[in-house]
Amino acid sequence: MASQLTQNPLKTPVQAAAGAVGSAGGDPRASQKTSFFQGLNEGPGEHAAQLTGVATGGKRVDVCDKFEQQNTVTLGREFPDLARNPRGFAIKLYTGEGNYDIVGLNWPIFFCRDPIQGPDVIRSQHRNPANFLIDNDSLFDLLGCTPEANHAGLMFFSNHGTPQGWRYEHGYGCHTFKWVNKEGKFVYVKYHFIADHGQKQFTAAEATQLCGSDPDYSKRDLWDAIEDGEYPTWTAKVQIMEPQEADFEKLGFDPFDVTKVWPRDQFPMHDFGKLTLNKNPENYHRDVEQAAFSPGSMVPGIEDSPDPLLQFRMFFYRDAQYHRIGTNMHQIPVNCPFMSQSVSSLNFDGRLRSDGNHSGNPQYVPNSFAHKFRPDVAETPYQVSDAIVSRKSHFAHEGKKSEYTQAAELWSRVMDDKARKDTITNTVLCIKNVRHSIIVKKFLSQIYNIGPEWAQGVYDQLPKKLKDFEFSEVKKMAETAELAYKEKKFQPSKGDRLVGFDPQNPIYQLVNGQ
Repeated sequence: MASQLTQNPLKTPVQAAAGAVGSAGGDPRASQKTSFFQGLNEGPGEHAAQLTGVATGGKRVDVCDKFEQQNTVTLGREFPDLARNPRGFAIKLYTGEGNYDIVGLNWPIFFCRDPIQGPDVIRSQHRNPANFLIDNDSLFDLLGCTPEANHAGLMFFSNHGTPQGWRYEHGYGCHTFKWVNKEGKFVYVKYHFIADHGQKQFTAAEATQLCGSDPDYSKRDLWDAIEDGEYPTWTAKVQIMEPQEADFEKLGFDPFDVTKVWPRDQFPMHDFGKLTLNKNPENYHRDVEQAAFSPGSMVPGIEDSPDPLLQFRMFFYRDAQYHRIGTNMHQIPVNCPFMSQSVSSLNFDGRLRSDGNHSGNPQYVPNSFAHKFRPDVAETPYQVSDAIVSRKSHFAHEGKKSEYTQAAELWSRVMDDKARKDTITNTVLCIKNVRHSIIVKKFLSQIYNIGPEWAQGVYDQLPKKLKDFEFSEVKKMAETAELAYKEKKFQPSKGDRLVGFDPQNPIYQLVNGQ
C-alpha cells in the first residue's frame, strides 16, 4: 500500500536518511530525475516517481514517499487472510541515498535466533510436501524441541494470531539495529509502529467464520478503508540503548536475541514520525507481488547489530529475490531506487536487462572513470566477546530457565483471564490434529515453564488418542525442557555473549576526525 511518512521535528538518523523527501529548502528531486536508475534510462525510475507522486508534471493520484506491505508469513496464497499466522510488516523508504527497508512482523519477536534454523521455522509451518496437507506435527514438534521459540509461540496461539485485518495491528522491526551519526557514534534501536486506531483481534471462532464467508477479509477491509478516505495511521516509535548498556550481565536479557523484547520501563518509546496509508496499489502483480523487501537494504546512518539472524537475513532475502524475480529486480518500478542521486549497483547483464547496462561505463570498482561507491561511508565498528568463529552459541539464555522469563511475564501479567482462556482454546484447536503423542508431551513441557495452567488447560482437553501419558510426566520433562536439543559443546561459556560494545580504541585511521 502506498503511503506517506511524516516526521517529528526531532532530528533522528531515520530523518537524515529520508530527509531528501519533502525536506525544507530546494527540492532535490527534479534534478535527481536526470540520474534515475544510474542515469541510463528513465523508464523504471520515471514510473516509480509517478507511482509515488514525486514526478513533476502530470502528477497522478499517488502521493507517497514510502511503500508498505502486509501479509501472512508462512501460508500460501490458497489460505484465507484470517488464518492463524504471523503477519509480515514491511516498509520501503525511498531516500536520496537509496532504498531503506524495514522488514518485520506484527509481533516484536521471532521463533528462533540461530540463523541456521531460520528456514526450518518457515518449513515447519508449511504444508506437508508428501500430501500437501496442513502438518500440525511439524509445527508443534519444532516448538517442543526449541525452547526459545515458545515466546513467539505464545503470540501465535493467542488472539494475536488472528488480528482484525491489517489495520488493527502494530508493526515491529523485531531485530536490533544501529543508528549512527556523522561523528560515527551509534546507539542500538528497536522499531515500533503503533496503530493509532488500536489493536483488535478476532477469536478463533470469529476468524474461522470469516475465513469461510470472506477469505479476502483483510485485503478487502484495508482496500475499502483507503478508497473511502479512512487512511489508517501508525505512530513510528523507537527504543534506544547505548552500546555500553548492551550487556546481558547488566540487563538480565540479551538485547540482540530476537526471541526477546526490551522492557519499555527500562527503554522508553520515543516518537519519530507518522505512517499513513493513503493510496491503494494500481496493479497487484506489478506493485505488490513483485515488491522485494530485504533487511540488507540500508542507507548511511542505519546499520546492523551483532544479531546473527539479522546478518543472515540481510544475505538470504536478497538471494531469494534474485531467484524469484531476477538479478535486475531493481528495474521493477516498486523496487527502483529512483530517489537516489547515484546508484552504485554493479549488476551487469542478466535476465530482462532493459536499460543501458552501464552504457560502456566500467562495471567494476574501483575504477578511474565512474567510481560511485561512497568512500566516506564505512560501517561503525562494534566489539564482540571473542575473536573465534564457530557454531558455539553466544546467547546467555541458552540452556537456562531464563529462556522463559519474558514469555512467563507476558502470560501471567500482560494477558488477562480472557486472553489466557482463548489461548488455551486456540492451542487445543491446533494440537488436536497432531498424530504423535511424544510431540504433544514435549510441547506441553515447554509451555509449562511459561504458564503451568496453559499446559494443564491444553492437556485436559486433549483427545483420548493423544492422552496416553500422565500430566506428571509433563511436569517432570519441564524440569529440563530448556536443554531440549541443546548440544553441550555448543553451549555458551561464562563471558560468551554478543556484547556489541563501542570499541575504546580507534579502529579506522582518522585524520582530524575525518
